[in-house]
Amino acid sequence: MKFFKIIFIILLLPIVLALLNYWWIAYVGSKMILDGNAEKLKNRYVLVLGAGKEYRMGKRPNYFFNGRVDAVVALRKSQPNCKIIISGISDGNHYDEANDLKKELLTRGVKDTLITLDSDSKDTHASLKMFNKNYLYQPVIIISQKAHLCRALWMAKQMNINAVGYNAEGWPKREPNWFLIREIGARVKATLEIFF
Repeated sequence: MKFFKIIFIILLLPIVLALLNYWWIAYVGSKMILDGNAEKLKNRYVLVLGAGKEYRMGKRPNYFFNGRVDAVVALRKSQPNCKIIISGISDGNHYDEANDLKKELLTRGVKDTLITLDSDSKDTHASLKMFNKNYLYQPVIIISQKAHLCRALWMAKQMNINAVGYNAEGWPKREPNWFLIREIGARVKATLEIFF
C-alpha cells in the first residue's frame, strides 16, 4: 500500500507544480497589463505577438489574430506614431503570421513605415530575445490575449525587459478547454526556457 502512495505522489507532484506555475505566471503577468490608459506610455515600442490568420483546419477566422489587429488599431488612437514590431513564425506553408498581420494592419490604415517584421521568431521566448537584442533597454507594450499576455509579460520581467501589456480580445465567450490545457503546458515550457 505504501508503494502505491509513493507512486501516486510521484505522479501527482508534476501536475501540482504545473498548476502552481500557471497561477504564479498569471498573478505576476496580470499586474503588468494596462488598465486601458495608454496615454502615459507614449514613445514605447509595440510588440505584437504572432497569430495565424486562419486555423490550420478549415477556414474559420482566428479570433486571436483579429483581436490583436483590433488592439493595435485601438492603441494607435493614443499613439499614432508608435513603432510596431510584428513577430511571428513563417513556416513556408500555412503560417506567415508576421506578414499576414502586417497586411491586415495596412488595410486598417497603419503606415508601412511604422511597421517592422520579425518572421524568424518561432515562439514567445524567441520574440522577446529578438526584442532584447535589437532594442536593448527600450520600453515596450506587448499585445496579445490575456492568458498569453501574462506569460509573455512574466518572461519579459525575468529577462529585464521594461514591458507592459495591452490586452487584445479573444474568443467571443470564454476560451475553450483545449486552450487552457495548452497554456498550462506553454507556461511550463516558458519556465524551463527562462531558468534552464
